[in-house]
Amino acid sequence: MPKPFAGDNGSGMHCNMSLSKDGKNVFMGDKYAGLSETALYYIGGIIKHAKALNAFTNPTTNSYKRLVPGFEAPVLLAYSASNRSASIRIPAVTSPKATRVEARFPDPMANPYLCFAALLMAGLDGVINKIHPGDAMDKNLYDLPPEELKEIRAVSSSLGEALDNLEKDYEFLTQGGVFTKEFIDAFIAMKRKEVERLNMTPHPVEFEMYYA
Repeated sequence: MPKPFAGDNGSGMHCNMSLSKDGKNVFMGDKYAGLSETALYYIGGIIKHAKALNAFTNPTTNSYKRLVPGFEAPVLLAYSASNRSASIRIPAVTSPKATRVEARFPDPMANPYLCFAALLMAGLDGVINKIHPGDAMDKNLYDLPPEELKEIRAVSSSLGEALDNLEKDYEFLTQGGVFTKEFIDAFIAMKRKEVERLNMTPHPVEFEMYYA
């Protein structure tokens, strides 16, 4: 469960990714943090589609109790080297062959097949369409002043919002028949029932605030 306790850090499922061609790690390069242009485009694809990806990477209502400011949650859609406050991190490596990118917003409730496939499709969309992620954010994003904070996109704030974004942004997933529109529609319908069930159920905190 991503956030079983209100006053403590949640549980993430950080996903490390790299691409290889003919036995060579194509994320190695001479750009930022030792990345290649391909790696930057891959990051750009994930950042562009992140709010739709959340439906698969963070597929429960509880997921979004983890993805809130504070508690070291990676809510801001930025990338940085060895910076745990960014949602996309480039880990330090001892060998260029180990160069990779880490998506930090997924959580353990994700179906790994859907989560990894969706992340890969978003990254490949970035590579194919040369989606640059912009400048890296080499600063502690947890301490940004409000005027800077509002300039950075964030992950979806609820499962309902993630499903809304997936409804609008899904075509990158259907390339090559990896996902089908029918599957995506069925997934959204199933998850909306979970949102509705929670919304229709009185919560213990409501009793504490309004009834006791």
